[in-house]
Amino acid sequence: LLSYLTTMHSGSALLPPSTSSPSLSRLSASKQQPPRTVSKNLNGRTRPLGFLRLPAFSQRRRVCGQASSGDWANNESSALTPVKPRTAYGEMLQYYLKMEPELFQSAMEDQLNRLKEEREEKEKKERAIQEAAEKPNKDKTEVTLYKRMEEVRASEIRATLEDLMYMSILEKFVLVGVPMLPRLEGEVDVMPTNLKALTEGIHSKEALEMVREHLLGVMGPTAQNQFSNAMLKMSKFQMAQVYAASIMFGYFLRRVDKRFQLEKSLGTLPMQRDEAVERLNQLFAQADSSEDDDGPSSSEQPSSSSTSGSSSSSGSSSNRMPQKKPKSALRSYVEQFDQAAMVNTARIVSAEGGSLVERQTSAVLGDIKKLTAQIQAAVGTDATSLEEVMMRMAKAVETDAVETLTMTVGTQRRAVLEAVAFGTFLRDVESWVDTEYQLLTPLPPPKLPPGGMGGLGGPGAGGGGSPKGGDTPDALV
Repeated sequence: LLSYLTTMHSGSALLPPSTSSPSLSRLSASKQQPPRTVSKNLNGRTRPLGFLRLPAFSQRRRVCGQASSGDWANNESSALTPVKPRTAYGEMLQYYLKMEPELFQSAMEDQLNRLKEEREEKEKKERAIQEAAEKPNKDKTEVTLYKRMEEVRASEIRATLEDLMYMSILEKFVLVGVPMLPRLEGEVDVMPTNLKALTEGIHSKEALEMVREHLLGVMGPTAQNQFSNAMLKMSKFQMAQVYAASIMFGYFLRRVDKRFQLEKSLGTLPMQRDEAVERLNQLFAQADSSEDDDGPSSSEQPSSSSTSGSSSSSGSSSNRMPQKKPKSALRSYVEQFDQAAMVNTARIVSAEGGSLVERQTSAVLGDIKKLTAQIQAAVGTDATSLEEVMMRMAKAVETDAVETLTMTVGTQRRAVLEAVAFGTFLRDVESWVDTEYQLLTPLPPPKLPPGGMGGLGGPGAGGGGSPKGGDTPDALV
């Protein structure tokens, strides 16, 4: 083996791509390779950080025993995600994540810094063009042409940024050791995975309670059966709705939980009613104990014993009464939000984030517009009640009048938890990109009905959430 590797290092690894295998020729002829700008010395050879030398890539494939022909990006069985990158930089980072994960973060930072520098240069040019356009007798053709060119380039930059953000989300799934679901079609049969990594490895203790409530809300009582292999049949439209709603829930949950944990660490959380009552009872008990330090008299002992007996009996009887499970601290915190705070916290704050939600849902379950049109055609427009609509949808699923999925309860549970995790990771990546590089395109805030209070408000905000401050992606932690 050592002799073979030595031969490869001294011989074919140094040949130009045209003299290597046909697969290398196809790879070297690809127009999707990004420019090779940064180099790093590795084992005596210089390889670019922007992209690896193609013969070295061929070596690795033969040594690792992978397929001997064809590009790995076209091999669906080895894909890390159902979403295909739209740009060469996305393909580059996907390759790094799969083959050279130790170089992924440095390559990601290089590309984000490049985009940041390009945006700063663009702003300088726009100011210069604007100043030139304000001069009298200036030809407007040049300005119009420049603006059109910048619009095209801005679209390319946004596509690149979306790919970079998606690859960062994918890296987080790789780090927790959970592969993403492939495209779901027909009868779904996927390998089991570690659901604990999708829950406890991502969310805080307080957030886990709300994740469980969300899972019960979208799946019903079947979500509690961990080992259920019962098969479910549903329309792809219904599953797409559940998947997209779970992504949005995970996104909202991360924003709320970050703020909750911050206020908790600062000690500014509002006290819940149960906590206030318990603290008052403790104060009263301490006051009574201080008054009774001398002890009760003998004449008072029977009455006190009888009182304690009656209280114990009443306590035992009250213990036999069914008690409602108390709400989690995070849910109680969220319930104190006003309308403006709830709407502002639940919305996607960047155009790139909204696009990634749509891309992920479409990649896993198909074109949302097409699925919606199928349901509308199956249900019709003459339904007079919600029950009739549900009956028509059930009949359309039973007769396969619409695209359907058949999966186990466990697979549906995994899909919901993956979607929640995707939304959580999306918010983390979005915050990082906006804080470090200021590259996001903010979406306009939602229009509230008349009388709605502006700002993020919420408990413990202390007036810190102004209407203007709540409109930017980094308004929340």
